[in-house]
Amino acid sequence: MVVDIDEGLRRRAKTPHELAMVNLLLFNLLLCAGLLASTLAQKGSVISHYRDIAIAVPLGLSLLLIGYSFLRARRAGGGDPWFVAAHWRLATRRYRILLIAYLVGAALIGLGWLLSLSNPRLQEFMFLAFIRVAVAPMLITVMVIAVLESGSIYQAMRGEVPDALAQRFPPPADLLRQQPSSGEPASPGAEVP
Repeated sequence: MVVDIDEGLRRRAKTPHELAMVNLLLFNLLLCAGLLASTLAQKGSVISHYRDIAIAVPLGLSLLLIGYSFLRARRAGGGDPWFVAAHWRLATRRYRILLIAYLVGAALIGLGWLLSLSNPRLQEFMFLAFIRVAVAPMLITVMVIAVLESGSIYQAMRGEVPDALAQRFPPPADLLRQQPSSGEPASPGAEVP
């Protein structure tokens, strides 16, 4: 759905998607790189000493940005213009997908840890293998959401909101762009048959 809004609101509607892109491309890629580096590090190396920090810092910063976005979306629903609030909601819907990917990754890592307890000889191998497997859905999800958010930045600059979101969160009537239907004449002087 395309709405007729000014340039300032379009820039404000871009903000949640730009924030999500920073989160995805900076903190989430660092998180995935930290997880992979922790599985490849030799014992006693610098990476092995700082592996927990390399995972905890990007994860914590990502969760902080996600939490801020959810709070900002809630506040936008009550006080910001509809178009801006709709784009905050869109960004938080995609963050829910990212949180599900986090849970799937954590479940796989937990499963690897549990299976490693059953066979002490294969303990380290099983745990590392499951960490590497857990990175795949997280990385794929980050890339898919990054593409979606990139498209949402374009939509915000065009004054567009996805139709499904507009149905769940209908716009005020004054924002709808008047477009002639197929039965109306294209210009005021045209004759109707």
